[in-house]
Amino acid sequence: MKKLLFIFVLLSQYGFAQNPKPFVTCSKKISYTVDDLNLRKKVGMDLVFPLSNPTYLGGEEALKKYFLTNPLNTSKTFRTLIGFAVNCKGKLGNFLIASNGEGELLTLSEQVLEIVKKMPLKWKPATSVDGKPVDSYQVIQFTIVNGKFRDVYYK
Repeated sequence: MKKLLFIFVLLSQYGFAQNPKPFVTCSKKISYTVDDLNLRKKVGMDLVFPLSNPTYLGGEEALKKYFLTNPLNTSKTFRTLIGFAVNCKGKLGNFLIASNGEGELLTLSEQVLEIVKKMPLKWKPATSVDGKPVDSYQVIQFTIVNGKFRDVYYK
């Protein structure tokens, strides 16, 4: 029994409990962002707009379906913006709250952020003027009414 417990502990520490691979960008620095002032204030006003923005495969309706299945435990109505990077391969990382808020609004935005981090990773990367996939920031705007995601939009 002790051997079995030892093997379980060993596997849980080294096999199953390892952190997922870290987010890696395709270039040394992300140079592109969608046109959103709140996001640009957080990630850099000097970033340029891509020829095409990162898009969710399946569109906004498919993305909204995911959020409809993940309500928040609140009776509040609020809006929040969550930003993140989409690398040239469609992988996500560098998640952040792009909207301004404090207190309860910040706490609720953090809950939305955690749901965003778990969304299906089905994104098509942005493209540069020469048509090549590039790393870019994207932002999703949420309107939450009584804990339910009513509006889900991205640029």
